[in-house]
Order: sequence, then C-alpha cells, then structure tokens
Amino acid sequence: MRTVILFFLLTSAVAVNVFAAGRVEFIVGEVGVVQADGSRRNLARGGEVRPGDTIDTGTGRAQLRFTDGAMVSLSPQTQYRIDSYEFKGQPDGSEKGFFTLLKGAMRTITGAIGKADRKAYRLDTAVATIGIRGTEYAVAYGNSITVTTNAGQVEACNKGGC
Repeated sequence: MRTVILFFLLTSAVAVNVFAAGRVEFIVGEVGVVQADGSRRNLARGGEVRPGDTIDTGTGRAQLRFTDGAMVSLSPQTQYRIDSYEFKGQPDGSEKGFFTLLKGAMRTITGAIGKADRKAYRLDTAVATIGIRGTEYAVAYGNSITVTTNAGQVEACNKGGC
C-alpha cells in the first residue's frame, strides 16, 4: 500500500512540474488569467502559469519567471498568452516557448529557450512576429508596435519581411 501511495505522490508531483510554464514572482493590483478551458482565476504571488493561459493585467502589473529562467514583466492593460511551452530543465532540442502579446506592453529577459535554436522562441502580435537574437527586449503593442532591445538583437517579421 505504501508503494502505491508513494508512486501516486511522485507521479502527481512530476505532472505538476511538466505542465507549469512558470510562476508569478511579483504582482501589483488584481491580475487575472483565463485558462485554456475558458475558466478565469486571479493570480497571486507564487501562483503557476501554464500553456494556454492568457494573463490579463487590467490595471495591475505582473512579473513572471519561467522554468527556463526567463523573466517577463507585464504592464497595465496587457493581455499576454502562453501558446506553447516546454522545458525539461535543460536544453535538449525539444524545448519551445511560443507566446502572443494580444495588447499592451511587456519587457522580457529571455532564458535558456532559444539559446541553441532561435526558432524555439517566438512572440506573436497581430502585426508582427518577434524572434530573439539576444536576451533582453521590450514590446508595446496598441495602435502600432514598438520594439526596443536593451541587450542583443531581435528579429521582427510581418508579411512585408523581417
């Protein structure tokens, strides 16, 4: 019986780690998340974010730390979706981080994803796709898109080119 309980506890712990993309490091105000199944919950410091989640800061702010070490800071009035995320603790060729900035502004310092294969990381908006060639950048998306880099380079692409 103890073996069965231990097996259940171990497999449950592994499942949580596999699916969590990251955690909330810092939060100001009320920040919500719409989960992949359409349900909504409020985020709190230490709370998990998962693939399929859309973080909506409303009038608040949030800072997320992803399992690959990346940090994302979300400004007020921002909607940021984690489209697909996979990181097993170290780069092995299967890692990926695909995100969408639906509106608002964000700043990020990228982590291990994208260091070996830049195509493994992507941030989409309605008007451009941003890929990394560096480690730190910011995006503001509303009526137009503004991308700035603080370290390294990014590549912004749309139908007209990159």
